[in-house]
Amino acid sequence: MRPSWREVFNAGRGQLMDAGIADAALDARLLLQHAGGVEHHRIISLWPDPCPPAVEAAYSAALARRALGEPVSRIIGRRQFLDMELEISIDVLDPRADTELLVETVIAHAPSAAMRFCDIGTGSGAIAIAILRHFPDAQCVATDKSAKALAIAQRNAERHGVANRMEFCQGSYLEPLGGLFDVIVSNPPYIVRDEIAGLAPEVRNHDPHLALDGGVDGLDAYRAIFMNAGSRLNKGGHVFVETGFDQAAAVILIARTCGFAGIQVVRDIAGHDRVLWAGWPA
Repeated sequence: MRPSWREVFNAGRGQLMDAGIADAALDARLLLQHAGGVEHHRIISLWPDPCPPAVEAAYSAALARRALGEPVSRIIGRRQFLDMELEISIDVLDPRADTELLVETVIAHAPSAAMRFCDIGTGSGAIAIAILRHFPDAQCVATDKSAKALAIAQRNAERHGVANRMEFCQGSYLEPLGGLFDVIVSNPPYIVRDEIAGLAPEVRNHDPHLALDGGVDGLDAYRAIFMNAGSRLNKGGHVFVETGFDQAAAVILIARTCGFAGIQVVRDIAGHDRVLWAGWPA
């Protein structure tokens, strides 16, 4: 007799608990939903039913990957970000809650609901898409060094109905941009190069190093952005960036040196400096 969905779930939860996974029950459920192609609101109704062999096999393979430390989002190829579900892959950074704060800050302080903005290093497109969904009259140019990342971002934009207001450009930082913008936003690579090896395995082994490596001091991207942003901003425009928890002072100095003023820092839920925004003179 085939084991039920509940029995298969319970076994998977136990396997993840034995592997030391903190959110074993949640992860086991998400992986079973993915293996079975079942929406979260339906899986409970399947609990007493026999679990198909193909589902159990797919679930077993997913559990093995999770037990070795691979994030659930990487296994299922999707990540929840704000109120959106996004496709992700090995070619893009896994969007996290810190970046939701960046989006919320842009929305709160955007100079215009019909702004033209650019998203530097767009990755999955999470930042740009979330902002465009909030501002139906806004336009965005999204850049990334990776053509594969841009393909992911475009698919996500199409899925969420904003692709007609986005342009996708391959290149480094602001290099591929043309025209002027009201806002420049970025979650750039900001990890000190020598510290990447000490990151949590879920980050170190599964996020693309291109999206992590901020150079010798972690500040290369900020220099590239602020040194060139003035020539790409309308008067009175703004730059919004995510920063490492201990980098705000250094990024403020870079921004001021490049002519920016009215610099503000927003702290995350843990009380760390996390988002910085700076104004270009009007």
